[in-house]
Amino acid sequence: MAQLQDRLDITVEDLEESLGHKKLDVFIKDSEALFVERTRLAISEACNNPGIRAVFISGPTSSGKTTFTMHLADGLSRSGRPAAFLSLDDYYKLSALNFDRDGRPDFETIDTLDLDRANADIKNIMAGEAVCPPRFNFMTRMSEERDPSEAIKLPDNGVLVVEGLHGLNKRVSGNIDDSSCIKIFIMPYGNVFCDTKLMDSNEIRLLRRIVRDYRHRDAHALSTIDYWPMIEKSEEAYYSDYLTSATYHINSFLAYESLIIAPLALHDLKESLSQVQNNTIKPSVFMQKSNTNKPFADLSKALSRARKLVEHLEKIPKCDPSRVPEDSILLEFIGNN
Repeated sequence: MAQLQDRLDITVEDLEESLGHKKLDVFIKDSEALFVERTRLAISEACNNPGIRAVFISGPTSSGKTTFTMHLADGLSRSGRPAAFLSLDDYYKLSALNFDRDGRPDFETIDTLDLDRANADIKNIMAGEAVCPPRFNFMTRMSEERDPSEAIKLPDNGVLVVEGLHGLNKRVSGNIDDSSCIKIFIMPYGNVFCDTKLMDSNEIRLLRRIVRDYRHRDAHALSTIDYWPMIEKSEEAYYSDYLTSATYHINSFLAYESLIIAPLALHDLKESLSQVQNNTIKPSVFMQKSNTNKPFADLSKALSRARKLVEHLEKIPKCDPSRVPEDSILLEFIGNN
């Protein structure tokens, strides 16, 4: 049974002191090395136990599941256990949706996944068959079929690595015996302080999500904040169960990441607030399938939270995103520079 561990608390003063040219290089390098070290236990267990045939990875939104999974799969392959990677995000089917009282569609529930196809694909891959999983395009919000050349085929000594918000749900991993798999729960676990707490683990993920949605999902900052209550409510339903069922918890919070993520999120927030003031703000992309026809679920609450975030983020120093290493988990949110 996993528990949250290795909480990382950092102050604005710590961040400011890291900004010297040589200090910053070391700060970034050490932060990245600590995260990589956290993957080694799972890699070691899988490589030393030939009975391990699958690794299931779960964690709340914006925890870095995809990049961690790729690091893990690469580490397994380099250690002699060829690994195949399967993302549950590619099994989205947005046909029948539930809504909260403000009209937010529930994109977080496991019922938005095509579990029949996902379970069949997992079973067939582990049986050694070639499987071509679907691809979900988050820009168009449509499922696409892959080219047959992208089919997954696992060798006899291979390991299937499955990641997704519901990767530890028994409806996904339940058909695999516990002795044949490793279960990992990943999320950032830390706080940022400046006299008082500026942000906790939840807000660290919110900032990551704002930055990623703006750059990769055609969603401005206010749409992400307006949708966040649905995410928080959904996480209450599964968070404890998934953490408890995991073998390990991986802390994905990097000590230096606030220097990168906070200024980018601040830019995105200020742009959205300016658009509201100019009456040019676009409706939330997350409300396109709402049952209310409203452009936002609760714009006044989103504005209040956005302004509070701006107040906090203006206290955090920044550094150039180009300093982020090319294999960093942060690229999952900021993209390549």
